[in-house]
Amino acid sequence: MRWTSNRPLTVSGLFLLLFAVPLPRPSEIVLEGTITRADHGTYIVREFVVPEPLERLEVEYTYTHRGEGTALDIGLFDPVRFRGWSGSDKTRFFLARDEATPSYLPGDLPAGTWRILLGVPHIRPDQVSRYVIRIRWTPARARATPAPEPHTPWVLKKEPGWYRGDLHTHSGHSDGRCRNGLGELIPCPVFRVAQAAVARGLDFLAITDHNTTSHHPEMRRLQAYFAPLLLIPGRELTTYRGHANVYGTSAFIDFRLGWQGRTIADILEDVHRAGGVISINHPTHPTGEQCMGCGWEDVQATDFRKVDMIEVINGNRVEGPLSGLPFWEARLNEGHRITGIGGSDDHRAGSGEHPDHVMGIPTTVVYATELSEPAILAGLKAGHVFIKTRGPEGPDLFLFAEDARGRRYMMGDEVPLAHAGETVTLRIEVKRGAGHIVEIITNGSAPPEVTRLRVEAPDFGRVLSWRAEPRTWVRLNLRDERGITALTNPIYFALRR
Repeated sequence: MRWTSNRPLTVSGLFLLLFAVPLPRPSEIVLEGTITRADHGTYIVREFVVPEPLERLEVEYTYTHRGEGTALDIGLFDPVRFRGWSGSDKTRFFLARDEATPSYLPGDLPAGTWRILLGVPHIRPDQVSRYVIRIRWTPARARATPAPEPHTPWVLKKEPGWYRGDLHTHSGHSDGRCRNGLGELIPCPVFRVAQAAVARGLDFLAITDHNTTSHHPEMRRLQAYFAPLLLIPGRELTTYRGHANVYGTSAFIDFRLGWQGRTIADILEDVHRAGGVISINHPTHPTGEQCMGCGWEDVQATDFRKVDMIEVINGNRVEGPLSGLPFWEARLNEGHRITGIGGSDDHRAGSGEHPDHVMGIPTTVVYATELSEPAILAGLKAGHVFIKTRGPEGPDLFLFAEDARGRRYMMGDEVPLAHAGETVTLRIEVKRGAGHIVEIITNGSAPPEVTRLRVEAPDFGRVLSWRAEPRTWVRLNLRDERGITALTNPIYFALRR
């Protein structure tokens, strides 16, 4: 619907004039007009009436002769206060209760007369510029939820490859801290966290602040600056019975486990309904006053078919009682296909002040079709992943398979078998791992016939014939004298369906 008068527009009044019957309110208003040299150096106010409180308001405007000596600035007042001014820098912006485009203030969006403020810093004497302002809104719901800014996923590299990142870090939007110029610990800006990831040589970084998505808009705004580092907005759902990272959605996920009967199943369902993926964090950590809900307590109540990933290494806890490896392998042996990942759980922007939790230790390496958020998340879900336990500069470890028909598979894939005991080919590759030992792990243990392979050169490869049984899996560890330096996700075997 279009309306071009300079007088305030009321939706209900216009419907009565045109149709004399009540019709649904529109979600869009269009304001049009022209500016000439007479408007040079002045302001124009265009009013519009919002008939009810809103969840979200979007404004988009265009004008002719842009870049030809004409500029048209824009700002906004609500019925009570000034909401922002973006000059001519932005052609579209939005406001919602909990977030807004930079230059504009988030907050309640009340009913009443709003005002678009147009400024004309310059226009040439011979020009007439026509402008069109489109205003769209979403009425407030009974339980309003934050509406994330629409965005097109960044593609920072178009080539398929193995991309290195950290999937668990924190900023000042929750409890991440870093030091200012006075040496004081302060809530750490997202910018500083991203800088630390660049310094570590990572390809992607997820910031997963506790029970909030307030850092998501800032990460999206910073993406252009930090390219080619991919910023993946996440959050750590922090319940009193377990923690879990969520990626791929900014929708509100109610973390109040137990509130009005809310269950783990409800959380898993809500995450997937919103288009997200979920990873159980540090499942074997103790829970208590130091970290309420750190361990995953509701194992029996969890439908692991709906769990996408498990953080098998948190910080430098690779082996021992805080390792997530036994917890993960128990789920694999139950028949679940869950990707094992790592995350530093860094709260100090890579400074190393928490030596157990340093940016990039461990590094999760993902095979993705491109360097973009959707591609990285797809690679994670597929299990095309290995983990470097000591950072991105550590050795690489790869596991591939080939069946009798010449079809090739990688970590995370299922090899369909024509019969039990079918022979397949395993290919093991190690880069920068001379002197290490490769352990072949099947269903959680090392078979006695092929337990250890010594890596004899910086670039090492070995091809093995493997007798594959249905409902089994095989993966690799890489060790030196200090312990595991890298580990892969499994390749799975199943009878052909």
